[in-house]
Amino acid sequence: METLDGQPYLEGNELEPYKVADSGKCWWCGGTASSREHKFKRTDLTRMWGTDDHLVWMSDQRQVKVRSARKSPIVKFAANMCAPCNNTRSQPFDAAYDTFADYAWSHLDDLWRHRFLDMSLIYGPNWQEGALNLARYFAKQLACRMANDGFLVPSGIAPFLDGQPLLPNVQMALFKEPEFWKIYRQGKREGFAASGLFLSPAEGMVSRSQRKLVMYSSSAIIGYIGVMYRWDDYVSETDPFYIYRRARLHRRDHLPRV
Repeated sequence: METLDGQPYLEGNELEPYKVADSGKCWWCGGTASSREHKFKRTDLTRMWGTDDHLVWMSDQRQVKVRSARKSPIVKFAANMCAPCNNTRSQPFDAAYDTFADYAWSHLDDLWRHRFLDMSLIYGPNWQEGALNLARYFAKQLACRMANDGFLVPSGIAPFLDGQPLLPNVQMALFKEPEFWKIYRQGKREGFAASGLFLSPAEGMVSRSQRKLVMYSSSAIIGYIGVMYRWDDYVSETDPFYIYRRARLHRRDHLPRV
């Protein structure tokens, strides 16, 4: 975690002054926060189950077996949404993500050669609505991650979920991860499925003088195809993937710093 005015990095207890107390309310509507969003969609986790009776969850700290994609607390964020928002209101976002995930999983053999993703091939003639709802799925994930980490959710996210066509201060880009592509290709050569789901560690920046978080960034990856999201309080103009029918598919190591 970087700072704008002070020491270059903050971590652990040093971040406490920049966090907010848990209000117990849904960050979207203000209702009672009783529902926990999945870090990965349950449909994706179920897709990876195969014939095993568990999944392996790996992080920098530990490696554990997950035996229930629906109930295991390790696959969910803390309760920071109400049930209606997390289920009914965001259903179109989940459906858009499922359509995108189906496309990504079924095209892992050839997407590495693509420089663009044609949203009309994924969502059909109503690609604008599909791409927007996909972006809203990741905006919801961004908000849940920030709230889970103890930071204030940006005020622009709720209006975007409610129908605003552009999310201010948040850049979103599609990318392909070279290292995961190599692992996938090696697995194909050796006859096994070498692909998974990944959440990148969050990166942030705080302002000591304003005593608040001013940037937060992470990404979610299917196999080797990912979506990067970066909220920056000081950057209002963005060029997000969801406004384009042919959305640029960057290489992760060539992704512009935004």
